[in-house]
Amino acid sequence: MASRHTKTRLRATAALFATLALVGVSCGGDDDPAAGDGTSTTVAGSGALWSGPAPNTAAMTPEDSSVIDDAANTALGDAAGQTPGLWLGVWDADKGKHIGGYGKAVVGGAAAAPDQIGRIGSVTKTFTAAAMLQQVSEGWASLDDTIEDLLPERAEKYPDVAATTVGQLLSMTSGIPDYANSDWFMPEVVKDPTKAWSAGEIIDMVLERGDLADPGTAGYSTTNYLILGEMLPTLSTDGADISTMLTDLAENAGLTRTALPEPPNASLPDPYSNGYVTEPGAAELAAAGATVAAGTDVTDWSPSWGGAGGAMYSNIEDLGTWAATGLGTTLLSKDLGTERISETEDLPDVGEYGLGLQVFGNGWIGHTGQIIGWEALVAYNTDTGDVFVAIVNETASLLTAAEAAFTVFPELAEALV
Repeated sequence: MASRHTKTRLRATAALFATLALVGVSCGGDDDPAAGDGTSTTVAGSGALWSGPAPNTAAMTPEDSSVIDDAANTALGDAAGQTPGLWLGVWDADKGKHIGGYGKAVVGGAAAAPDQIGRIGSVTKTFTAAAMLQQVSEGWASLDDTIEDLLPERAEKYPDVAATTVGQLLSMTSGIPDYANSDWFMPEVVKDPTKAWSAGEIIDMVLERGDLADPGTAGYSTTNYLILGEMLPTLSTDGADISTMLTDLAENAGLTRTALPEPPNASLPDPYSNGYVTEPGAAELAAAGATVAAGTDVTDWSPSWGGAGGAMYSNIEDLGTWAATGLGTTLLSKDLGTERISETEDLPDVGEYGLGLQVFGNGWIGHTGQIIGWEALVAYNTDTGDVFVAIVNETASLLTAAEAAFTVFPELAEALV
């Protein structure tokens, strides 16, 4: 699930996707940066974990809450029926916490409620990145490890990507093309929307097509994260698959309603919102060569094609908890955590990108996400502890959530737009 909702994407809907804790780790030893390719270094444990300011979890006053409610309802009204539901969470350093659901979880049926689950698209990448960086932080892997080091069979089959490093995959500088933004893959998803895709199948499709850019070339690619999703189980000490590893990581970080389902499971646990394609989503999918009628309920469509790059689900409370970890940065050594949020690449249509997260500016880090039926936004301010998270249950309606965010945190609006 690629993330396309940055500066350009928030001004106007562009190409599809994207079609689309606080947990302790044992870190020891001195930092030992290794010479790399200029885009990454090896950082082992520094003896201390990265940390940021804690969000204000005190309940917001009714007066302050009403400002957020009004902003959310106004944003839905401005969407003119194209965004069925909107879920928001705000942790304001001065005013406290407020979460709410607005509009409809099911068109013609259940109202949106704060505890409902939705799919989060490319926000999944922040979990995959945190899991890999935790391996680096603890010394079990290196940012300079290559596909040849961790996936030798894949390197033998595709020698042109054998030297691609973990750091390049995390930072979107591998030069490997993105399947999720392609006009050859999305029609395949729409043709058989309940198909259970495997990561290996999709990676093979991408690499067999060729079209590789030079290593070090910046370009947003969900393919990178499918490869990371193949790498992580090779580092597991108990043979866990990527679904188990990311779900366990979420649980260890204090999240209780967040998981990466293992294909062919396409269900969502109760309570959940249905996902839809309305006119904005239909237009984006059409731009990617896929035809879906406006008004289609896609709740039962398989998210498997997003894999470790976009198939997770969550709810607002959990996303707020995740944001408060710096999107998993509190799992990392202080030096690696600092590197994660400060060493960035300027990617077309995405802007500044660190090691598995977007650096929005003005102290804000986070990620946007899109999968057919839902979009999500997670943002955390490393200076203040402010948090803003959102989910919408439509394929191309994150602007609705952004409109509400701009009212609550104008400086986030400035960073995003």
